[in-house]
Amino acid sequence: MSELVLASHAPISIFPQIRTAPKFTVVTGAFDAEPRSRTARDRTRPQVLEERAFGRLTVLDVALAGASAGPNVKTLVYQPGAFTPDMPVVMVMHGITRNAWTYLEAWVGMAERYGCVLVIPEFPRSGWPTARAYNLGNVRTRKGQDRPRENWSFTAVETVFDAVRDHLGLQAAGYHLYGHSAGAQFVHRFLLHTGGPRVVRAAAANAGWYMLPDRRIPYPYGMADLAVDGDTLKSALETPLIVLLGEKDNDSASPNLRRTRKAEAQGPHRLARGLHFIEVATAVAFEWDCRLRWRSKVVPNTGHSDRAMAPYACAALLGKRGRRRR
Repeated sequence: MSELVLASHAPISIFPQIRTAPKFTVVTGAFDAEPRSRTARDRTRPQVLEERAFGRLTVLDVALAGASAGPNVKTLVYQPGAFTPDMPVVMVMHGITRNAWTYLEAWVGMAERYGCVLVIPEFPRSGWPTARAYNLGNVRTRKGQDRPRENWSFTAVETVFDAVRDHLGLQAAGYHLYGHSAGAQFVHRFLLHTGGPRVVRAAAANAGWYMLPDRRIPYPYGMADLAVDGDTLKSALETPLIVLLGEKDNDSASPNLRRTRKAEAQGPHRLARGLHFIEVATAVAFEWDCRLRWRSKVVPNTGHSDRAMAPYACAALLGKRGRRRR
């Protein structure tokens, strides 16, 4: 039977000079323990997972560094049954539902097949109430004022990786990053704001709209007035990224699709906007004389579904490992 572990993690920073030593309080229990969730359907998640999970599930409560940092980030960490410390790490960013358990259910089978540690941080609305706070990285206030880096949700993900690596004794120096819908918005913006220094490969699926890598277009639709230097932008463009797009995610009236004038300038629906994003990135990479390592893939007969996209994303991130494990 799989095991659920609840752990508390002391503050960690991505900045080595102020990093504190991790401390843990670990309590073990049954894998089918009830998660804190808003719906009856979600409370059945662990029982459903137990049918296909053979490893160890840990819940880390990760505190963010800095006096003005955001709230703790609850993080689901799944070690497959054949866990070894040299396994790659896949970080999965949830969508608008803000429910990490839903994404765990979709990904746990692939963690077993591909032999990877699965890390799913959860950003609840109680602490990260808006799209600005989560999807857009919490880099600016509503009035357009820059926030310190310790407030960013982007920084939180780096802190989570450090916490998981220290807790499990992992050898990985970096991680693979995936997000669907709102999570995909997080992923591509994370790369553009930070350069993705520890991202091995990234996959962004079915984002509703984009921050284009164009310094002539104002934020949040572009990078005109952001304090992102040229080296960071080049690093982002040279980090392997696959933009996954559902062939049937082409409904211009889809719920939660942004319909502002600047968003619609990127295209009428998610499919068109994703293709436009890659077109703009291609032109910018040429202008900056750097090697673009971004590409798009249209997934046939697929709409706006993380469950349908996840196998394609995992294959893109860890394909060779998956083939070896068949």
